[in-house]
Amino acid sequence: MLVQALGLGGLLVALYALYVETSMKADEFYEPACVTRWGSCATVFKSDYAHLLSHWGLVSKNGQWDLSLATLGAMNYAVYIAYPLWRAPTLLLTLSLASCGFSIYLLYVLKVVLQDFCVVCTTFHVINFSMFAFGALPEYRRRKIFKAD
Repeated sequence: MLVQALGLGGLLVALYALYVETSMKADEFYEPACVTRWGSCATVFKSDYAHLLSHWGLVSKNGQWDLSLATLGAMNYAVYIAYPLWRAPTLLLTLSLASCGFSIYLLYVLKVVLQDFCVVCTTFHVINFSMFAFGALPEYRRRKIFKAD
């Protein structure tokens, strides 16, 4: 249940991020609510890092596979929401660890490269680390214990 709740929270934040991205593209004067005195999500969403696949040179910029972090996040969190359908604790743990690793990389980019703070990004990271600590790891341990009996 916690896995799905965290997945839903992540999906809602990803949908907000998609809304902000779309609004910024449609209106150059749009100022999202996630712009605070501590930092700006707009700065992050406008950076090359918002489209990592093209930033890393894996896909062409502005091509159909140049998915934003918000889009990739929405897909990731949708998989968590669907966990009751696929109930594979090892896969859940692997996906959660990958999300945490990705968060560590993006935290580095946010703080060191962009030198900014993004409340939306931070929310994603909190959800990713919470998914590992309170969702995936306990689920993995619980399933392994029951299989041992």
